[in-house]
Amino acid sequence: MSSKSKRTEPKTAIITGASGGLGARLAASLAGAGLNLVLTYNKNGGAAAKLCKELPGEAEAVRADASRYGDAQRAVGRAARLFGGADVLINNAGIHDDSPVIRMSAKQWDSVIATNLKGAFNFTKAVLPGMKARGFGRIVNVSSFTAFSGTAGAANYAASKAGIVGLTKSAAREVAKYNITVNSVSPGYFDAGMFYHLDQKARESIARRIPAGRLGRPEELSELVLVLISCGYITGQDFVLDGGFSA
Repeated sequence: MSSKSKRTEPKTAIITGASGGLGARLAASLAGAGLNLVLTYNKNGGAAAKLCKELPGEAEAVRADASRYGDAQRAVGRAARLFGGADVLINNAGIHDDSPVIRMSAKQWDSVIATNLKGAFNFTKAVLPGMKARGFGRIVNVSSFTAFSGTAGAANYAASKAGIVGLTKSAAREVAKYNITVNSVSPGYFDAGMFYHLDQKARESIARRIPAGRLGRPEELSELVLVLISCGYITGQDFVLDGGFSA
């Protein structure tokens, strides 16, 4: 492919785990920035379809179990058929199944690692050939502040998120020469997403321990992601968004 035909700005994004929470907020921000979207979901197809209808521009919901490489390939193929390929990948799919290590089952460990860490690997591997051919790519992996601090009762989750940071830094070194960047963002406690299942009293207690005095806002994560997909010289970095909680 000649340099004249290579892309210089993102046109299409795949967001995994985008049927709700922070994934849905990221989808709204990227759609607002003019990107076409392929949104993956595993179970909540109704929410994903509803979101696609509400977003500006073109959006398609695709069922995909992130832990299965074949599903990742199918989603990437759908992006290619609809929009000519994915220029941006947001690896957001994640689950938690909490238990202290002494009581954690192998199934609990394996399922969280398979979705959170292997899922990021699967989609990264599936999307890279097209990005390399087009000479452009932006990958943003959603990790967690627990990758660095750990969290009692969720060693599987923290380990999966720490693995994502290692995957980010290694992949970034491999693909930078193709104008593909790979970064990760590590949210703390946000006013949406996985930790929002906590009751109001628990959220208030957490907010008092955060130097910023509040939970994060979804738009603050979206703003950072938009910066990362617009800049070609930031790569191999992790950005912690936790209001100073882990400072």
